[in-house]
Amino acid sequence: MYQSWASTTGRPPQPLDRPVWVDLSAFYGPPDDSVAGAEDPPPGGWLVATGRVPGLLKWWARAVDGRWFGKVNFAVCDSYGAVVAEHLAALVPASALTPREADQHR
Repeated sequence: MYQSWASTTGRPPQPLDRPVWVDLSAFYGPPDDSVAGAEDPPPGGWLVATGRVPGLLKWWARAVDGRWFGKVNFAVCDSYGAVVAEHLAALVPASALTPREADQHR
């Protein structure tokens, strides 16, 4: 699966560009119950930091302790569906990634 690129004269490998699901609960951690049910949402609505969102796996990276991380492009939206933050090459633990078909939607 992962092949290190050790050459200093050759071209680096091409990005993988594989569609994946990013599990936001696994990436950001469990929700904090102390703020659940707040009645006054901020302008633009609440940030949706749970569930899963589509992403594009660009590269694999390995940590010194042996864990795998994907460098993934994905977006986080607010409760109205507007993109709040676009992550480019974010390091996401492999445990928070699952393959998806290119034409699948949330």
